[in-house]
Amino acid sequence: MFGISSKLEQPQTGTRPPAYLTVVGPEMLRADRDGLALLQKHVPEGRRFEFISPLEQRQDAPLQSDFVLSLFVDPTQIDAVADKVVEARKNGYATVLIVAIYTSQLVALGNWLDKRAIAGRLSGVRLMVGGDLGAIARQLPERLLPVPEENVIRMPASAEIENSVYKNFFVFSPELQALVARVRGFARNGVTRAILMGGPGSGKTTLAYYYYLIRGLGQWVSVNLAAENVGDKAAIKSLLCGHVSGAFPGAAARNGALTTARDGVCFMDESHEIAGAVMEVLMEVLDQGQYMPYGASAKRQMECALLYATNRSWAHLQSGVNLDEFTRLGAARLEVPELNRREEDMIAVVATALSKLAAPCKEWKAPTGITLESWKRMRECRWHGNIRGVIRVLEAAFVDTASRTGDSLIQLAEIERGIEMWEPKTHHSHQIYAAA
Repeated sequence: MFGISSKLEQPQTGTRPPAYLTVVGPEMLRADRDGLALLQKHVPEGRRFEFISPLEQRQDAPLQSDFVLSLFVDPTQIDAVADKVVEARKNGYATVLIVAIYTSQLVALGNWLDKRAIAGRLSGVRLMVGGDLGAIARQLPERLLPVPEENVIRMPASAEIENSVYKNFFVFSPELQALVARVRGFARNGVTRAILMGGPGSGKTTLAYYYYLIRGLGQWVSVNLAAENVGDKAAIKSLLCGHVSGAFPGAAARNGALTTARDGVCFMDESHEIAGAVMEVLMEVLDQGQYMPYGASAKRQMECALLYATNRSWAHLQSGVNLDEFTRLGAARLEVPELNRREEDMIAVVATALSKLAAPCKEWKAPTGITLESWKRMRECRWHGNIRGVIRVLEAAFVDTASRTGDSLIQLAEIERGIEMWEPKTHHSHQIYAAA
């Protein structure tokens, strides 16, 4: 289809100026000269703007452009240009593919994103939703930016279970791209104690697992302190440090989380529960990097990295323990931006959630997307539940639409009902979250 060749920093030769923005869209858009002129306004002086319809695409036709805008094209029809972008980026070029869709194309986009992610072919992509060329033109400056990171993190749904299915965590927004780079920097530069802070469902576990992938050592072990902390010091010590044979009546020896991780990562989720018995057990670990299994007579050196995660605010964590205990945590902070601040990631969450809901439908007519008004309402919502909250709302709205109305698009009323059920505007728990 397209050959992509120009590096952003590479000067071009010849009389024809290099292309900055190439739009690939339906032929009918060519007649909208006013709309295309709005897009062209964002092209720097001395650079070229071009429009190509899918019918004009040829395998041998070169495309020398910094940005390619797929404009309202069915996502199932853009694999060829996306492949060219991937290959160009592998060859050191900085080409970016901006996929702009109608809200009616969200299910198709979700299918495309999952397919590309599973194939390892999702790179250099930005996302946009709009109802017309004017809306796309208004958003375009925010998308004419480089994409330095990959667009997806793949991790097992259950990271400690063999042969677990994998899930996709999409990374499109500049905010999340910057955080991924920071996590990688921590893993490659010897930062072995860090705390991930962000609201419920914001992706803290996946980012911790990404740190483990980059670290490339040992095992991944996760401990949910909210579930495991029963206030029994012996039980907590056994969980984290292990115990020797006979430590309890009839007990066989057990490796704790710190031993099992070896030089990998011990991930402590819900770490606002690091208090009481948990803190007592961790004091020596945090101070001296060593621990003693319950009932043992010799200490062991801790080799793993410790990553904490919490959805509580920093002030809430400080007030939960005394300051001496708090400073022993000694963790560098990684703050996960809330989903309502990451529009492109939200597009991916909505699209893939809807595509998964549509896939098993046999008797129901699955909607292909949501109305533009529904999308605007979702963009206005605070989403204290982040990804988890969005999915719950979409599930409720999808079921109501598919089982009752049979509409091709989820209407605003269904989204409003879902938000009322799963994402109330006010709730007492909002005050304790990391970003209330």
